[in-house]
Amino acid sequence: MNVVWSILVVLVMALGPRAMVLLAKRVRILGMLGPVFLCYAGGILLSLVIPETKIAMSISEILVPIAIPLILFSADLSGVRRLAKPMLNSFILVALAVSIVACASYFLYRNVIPEAYKYAGMIIGLYTGGTPNLMAIGAALSVSDSNIVLANAADVVVGGVYFLMLISVMPKIARKFLKPFQNVETAGDEGYAKRLEQSFVPEKEPFSFRTILRHIPIVLLGVLSLAIAAGIALLTTGKLDVVVIMLVVTTCGIGFSFIPKVRSAPGSYTVGQYLILVFSFGIGLSFQFSAFSKQALLLLAMFATAQFGSILLHLLLCRVFKIDADTSLITSTAGIYGPAFIVPAADAMGNREMILPGLICGILGYAIGNYLGIGIAIALKFLGG
Repeated sequence: MNVVWSILVVLVMALGPRAMVLLAKRVRILGMLGPVFLCYAGGILLSLVIPETKIAMSISEILVPIAIPLILFSADLSGVRRLAKPMLNSFILVALAVSIVACASYFLYRNVIPEAYKYAGMIIGLYTGGTPNLMAIGAALSVSDSNIVLANAADVVVGGVYFLMLISVMPKIARKFLKPFQNVETAGDEGYAKRLEQSFVPEKEPFSFRTILRHIPIVLLGVLSLAIAAGIALLTTGKLDVVVIMLVVTTCGIGFSFIPKVRSAPGSYTVGQYLILVFSFGIGLSFQFSAFSKQALLLLAMFATAQFGSILLHLLLCRVFKIDADTSLITSTAGIYGPAFIVPAADAMGNREMILPGLICGILGYAIGNYLGIGIAIALKFLGG
């Protein structure tokens, strides 16, 4: 009977995310929650009726280190040279503000949240690069499945509140506090911007056997990246050290992205994101309801402190360094949400000139988030004892 349940779990994990993506696209309120949260929720609900879900965790542990390089393969990091100096400076200030406030949050909550340094690292990865970085850092630091779910739920609540502010009142507030936008030409063209948008804000692809076959070569390259990372981990530590593996697969993803054929391969980002959704479904299936306790509220408080604290600090730093309001908001969006939210944020500001530099900053965030989050988490572990 266990074999039957295992096969059912595999099928649910493979096909469930597709259903959640469709629901998010067709039901407005579910779209606000996002596919990742829906996959968690779907997995948790199914865990109530499926008695045997151990295989879900085994599959999930393999997926993230394959997904991370896939997401990075299409990253054209040479595009950073196209950024105007204020834009690059503002994104550096985003990373600095998030790091400072996440560290402060660690010291604030470390006596009430066990191993708070791990969540500080996840916060840094999340708010410089987005959800994939949160997943990768959580896996690298051996955060429990249930607490990864709680961390993401906290982000959905806090991030949802800020995004509503971002597309409504934040442009007016920022423009009163910071200097007005001045058009500084970004080296690029509409064709380049469109290619980035198609890669990192993809339209729904047809779900067919032919589509799956088309993506097999790039997935195999992701598997090769994981094999390289596992080999290096064994050589350097004598074991499959997950921290080393996550850092190496991130490096492989960045390294392979400089090969034009890899960077232009269709669908690598889409497949990587789908694997993140499958992982989310698997984590949901493994969720333990005993985790719903005071811990959930404390994590919500820590994430809220970190996000709104870093937003406020970033605005203050932009004021000090004389960075304009639109640049400040678009780089903040790139760090907190990643490339997918750049277009609606730029539309809300009424400034579509921000789309190209915003996309580049979002991609840069994917690249640096894991290094920054894991590095600072380890440093906090030693500093905090």
